[in-house]
Amino acid sequence: MPLYEVSMITRSLSKADLLKALTRAGNTLLDHGAVIEKVESLGHRDLPYKRIAKQTNEPVYASNFFLFKAHMSREARQKTKSILTHDLDTVQVDLIQVDPSKEQKVECNLEEILKSPAERQAVAELRENQKMGHFTRQMIYKRTEKEWKSIPKSYPIAPPRP
Repeated sequence: MPLYEVSMITRSLSKADLLKALTRAGNTLLDHGAVIEKVESLGHRDLPYKRIAKQTNEPVYASNFFLFKAHMSREARQKTKSILTHDLDTVQVDLIQVDPSKEQKVECNLEEILKSPAERQAVAELRENQKMGHFTRQMIYKRTEKEWKSIPKSYPIAPPRP
């Protein structure tokens, strides 16, 4: 069964109604044979453009965004999409197939994390590849110039002339 990302945009709802809507969506996925791997809340955001609520025909400018990652068959995908799009609490539902080869495997190395930032390899790479603006470069130049001038210089003493 391929992996799908089910992105769901709901109306602005209270916590209790939002919980009911998410439970209904999750049960719909499970009833059609999907295996839910992960549920993410992407937060309450402004929509890029005005949407219309289904039942009340009121404009919706901000809403809750959710992302389900689920394994399901293609037939179940079509059925669940039609059911979720007809749900009155959802504004938009999209099901996108995810290519598993493109997902990055993140490895967590505790020893690397526990090091101080100055000793970490990732921080060193960031410092090497960082871009500095003109003002920052000038400030660094002036600071190093002041430090250089403040260091007492010893000039070589010429040998005595015969």
